[in-house]
Amino acid sequence: MVRGRIGQGASMARERSGAIISSGLVLLVAGGFCFYARASQSGGYHDRYPVTARFVSANGLSVGADVAMDGVPVGRVTSIMLDPTTYMANVGFTVDRTLSLPEDTSISIGSPTLTADNALMIEAGHATTMLRPGAVITNTREPVSLEQQVSNYIFGNGGLPTD
Repeated sequence: MVRGRIGQGASMARERSGAIISSGLVLLVAGGFCFYARASQSGGYHDRYPVTARFVSANGLSVGADVAMDGVPVGRVTSIMLDPTTYMANVGFTVDRTLSLPEDTSISIGSPTLTADNALMIEAGHATTMLRPGAVITNTREPVSLEQQVSNYIFGNGGLPTD
């Protein structure tokens, strides 16, 4: 009988150590996932530089939104703040360091598809001088809501040439 209790105690110790190891592995995997998610949201794997754009309205844009050029994601929105003196929306974002954007680059807020969230859309200019990190872009276009676009199409000419 004494031998049965000793064997039972060793078995319980093995079960406890197995539970501790399993719990540790679960926590390690969860921590790795959190690190990956945080790095992918902040753009931690890409070498990027900061830029700011000034908009009359940043309606529909949110921090973490994509920055796209010709349909390709090239950065991420990092901040949206109202300038208390000019009452304009200052949108901070990052752009891949491999891009050299001309000074006359224009920025707009829009949705690349009907089902996608709004993003910053970069349209490169043709100037020979390039934007430096931390530059402020003032060549921006106001966002046009989907409702406004549909209204323009129904009640206007839909962007078609007039005869």
